[in-house]
Amino acid sequence: MKTLILPAPHAAQVWFDFDGTISRQDVLDELVNRFSRNESWKLVEERWKAGLIGSEECLREEFSLLDISDNDLYDFIDQVDIDPGFIPLITLLRQNHVPFAILSDGIEKFIRRILNRFNVGDIEIRANRIARKHQQLHLVCPHKAEFCLSAAAHCKCTSARELHVDRRKTIYIGDGRSDICPSRQADVVFAKGVLAQELAARNHACIPYNSLHEIAAIMNRAWTSQVAAI
Repeated sequence: MKTLILPAPHAAQVWFDFDGTISRQDVLDELVNRFSRNESWKLVEERWKAGLIGSEECLREEFSLLDISDNDLYDFIDQVDIDPGFIPLITLLRQNHVPFAILSDGIEKFIRRILNRFNVGDIEIRANRIARKHQQLHLVCPHKAEFCLSAAAHCKCTSARELHVDRRKTIYIGDGRSDICPSRQADVVFAKGVLAQELAARNHACIPYNSLHEIAAIMNRAWTSQVAAI
């Protein structure tokens, strides 16, 4: 496996996944698990994992199974916790003037509400949206792309290209299937969970991690010692 080089702050930009990366749980998975009318969502999930459908179709079908009031919805959202290393990590990025954003296949309103509890709701977020009709939630996909090879609700590769800052290299941080495509286009990848497994199967170099504290420590050590090789 090749040596990964962490770009210097002036030459770096960072894209974060949200569910399971910043949040300690996959918000949509848990939402569907708790509030679906029946368990047919499991068959939908299996089709997505097998690559038979993209995340857009998967989420639309799963959302159609939800009957949930706003009170129940936001009571649930307000219980979601984040990785305690996230705040120190983005503080480090801000101190070093490194651009960063969240690229999520989740719901922007949910993410913003969670981050507002930790006083970091001003972060750039690209994610899906929802519309409500009575008790039902409907998926809205402002960042999908017709040419997306993954048929994703949010084409993270397109968002990464649109947000790219000239002469900066991309550091990607993620954990799941929606992170595979954008990770393969990044210069440095921090990976755990399914993402780490899939990249290993493809012989794609990545830096394993368990918590965002570890990533903050790696970046801080590299940038303060001016040692770039990991």
